[in-house]
Amino acid sequence: MKQPATGFRVVRKGFFSLLQDPGRFGYEHIGVTNGGPMDAMAANWANRLLDNPASATVLEVTAGGLELEARTNTMISVTGGDLNLTVNGEPQVPWRSFWVTTGDKLRFAHPRLGFRAYIGVQGGFYVPQQLGSSATVKRDHLGGLHSNGEPLQDEDFLPASMLAEEGIARQIPQRFMPDYSGDLTLHLVPGYQQQAFSKAAWQQLVQQTYTLDKRSDRMGARLSGEAIESPQLGMFSEPLSYGAVQVPADGQPIVMLNDRQTLGGYPKVGNILPLDGFSLAQRQPGTKIQFKPIGLMTAQQQMRRYLRFFGL
Repeated sequence: MKQPATGFRVVRKGFFSLLQDPGRFGYEHIGVTNGGPMDAMAANWANRLLDNPASATVLEVTAGGLELEARTNTMISVTGGDLNLTVNGEPQVPWRSFWVTTGDKLRFAHPRLGFRAYIGVQGGFYVPQQLGSSATVKRDHLGGLHSNGEPLQDEDFLPASMLAEEGIARQIPQRFMPDYSGDLTLHLVPGYQQQAFSKAAWQQLVQQTYTLDKRSDRMGARLSGEAIESPQLGMFSEPLSYGAVQVPADGQPIVMLNDRQTLGGYPKVGNILPLDGFSLAQRQPGTKIQFKPIGLMTAQQQMRRYLRFFGL
């Protein structure tokens, strides 16, 4: 694939801006984690608005601060959190696609609602792949613009194609737009180690309210609350799935996310519904979190509907 000479110049790198595609799969046995967009639903919408394949690379903007200058004429889409985007100083609403031309300035300020925005571009950003993916994973030093796992830097250039004419602007119907406001309930599928926790510990887990800790990152969402008793299982390290809820010795649950380590030795009460993980990625530190049990079949049905909708 020939890299175009057109694209976007990074004027200001922002807080933490990463190029992402669906992720890197099939390499956990060598310690390589998945990566990919924290809010995969928003990333999928960014590509759908442009008729891109789901594999197209998008830009994940965390907490704002990013400033881009267009060096091309193309259609872009913006989904996910409302990070006060302006184009040439004019406020823009997310969850739509629109035309940009050479010289346009895109600026993301502090979040108004949500925490992460996604920028799609017609045809996707042209980024080298490593192990079959462009996903940026800092802990693995893989992916991204320079294939080293680093976030965008000032004066980087994001290659993207140029369109001969303006495409049709689209907007996502209101009924499909997620609500990123307020507290969040994480639906939890009990795992095989759940029975090792005492009945009191399990009841405490599902009855109390936690706070999303500021130490949370792409590896895991740390929750703070009244400590629950973690069983001493003398475990060997074992593979960690997305959404696994570990309870280390301090009794504070950790929800494992995209850039998690591939092995872990803490007891796990179960896995959250991945759809809730996408919503969790849009919550800012201080958000109140609760767990609610959900049956495996119900969780599978919800995920099947999501995957079918986006043709995944």
